[in-house]
Amino acid sequence: MEITVLGGYGVGKTMYLERYPESGETVTGGEYREGPGGKASNQAIQIRRLGVAANLITAVGTDSGAALGHDLWLAEGVNTDGVVVVDAPTMVGFISVDSNGDNRIAIAPGALAHMTVANVESLYPVIDRSAALVVSFELNPLVGFEAIRHARQQGITTVCNPAPATEIPADVLSCIDYLVPNLFEATQIVQALGANLREPADIARYLLGRGVGAVIITLGANGVYLDSGLGGAFLPAVPAKKVVDTTGAGDSFVGALASALVQGAQLPEAVTHAMRVAAVTVEGAEVVPSLPYAESLMEKSGIGYD
Repeated sequence: MEITVLGGYGVGKTMYLERYPESGETVTGGEYREGPGGKASNQAIQIRRLGVAANLITAVGTDSGAALGHDLWLAEGVNTDGVVVVDAPTMVGFISVDSNGDNRIAIAPGALAHMTVANVESLYPVIDRSAALVVSFELNPLVGFEAIRHARQQGITTVCNPAPATEIPADVLSCIDYLVPNLFEATQIVQALGANLREPADIARYLLGRGVGAVIITLGANGVYLDSGLGGAFLPAVPAKKVVDTTGAGDSFVGALASALVQGAQLPEAVTHAMRVAAVTVEGAEVVPSLPYAESLMEKSGIGYD
């Protein structure tokens, strides 16, 4: 059983600060760290660490950032048949984390913006051998849209984590089995479609009406709002023992959700499992070192999915 993850990889340059500077202000005393990141890469690693085979589709350059990624994926056992090399720098993300563990992220997409629909069409065999396709939009969104359309035609489960938020065509929305935005992204998506909605329940109903199979809106410390067309519900958050860095929480959640779904979990069970995994992730600094393994989840807190 395999999951293919399509989206971004890049190098994360993280500054840990006591507080964010105001406009025009300089603050000092921060701690700097650098390492591999990107939503799709993080999600693929989380999937693999939870015991499911993962294929990665992304774009890189020919620089040190790309070499760092290939070394990481080899060590993690992530299949790289779908990694495309283009003539552009590997993506870089600049991340600021304050003393509460909250983060702000800015991305220079580089190679990700150069990946084309023709690139992904050549990678259909990678998608076709998968039980599920997970798509995010750090790369050219047109590539993600085409991959989702193709996966639906092949009967492959589609999971869309629409980050960064972008306008999603109507025919693509109707091809998404599980849409997993945070509240900010969900609001932006429906606004792009002409609906001025703010409440999770209203947003979910609207998107279900546009053909999405299930809407899972992540709300941080407030949990998740879930609606699969049978009536919406808020699922309470699973609290972390200590919040150190929230940067990887969303990617951990999506990876754990997809892993549970392909292993046969019902949706509410899969969502709760994903919240538990994400809660463990935010207890550590930096994303990749914090993404938990199935074995360590069981040892630390009895979290597991059979």
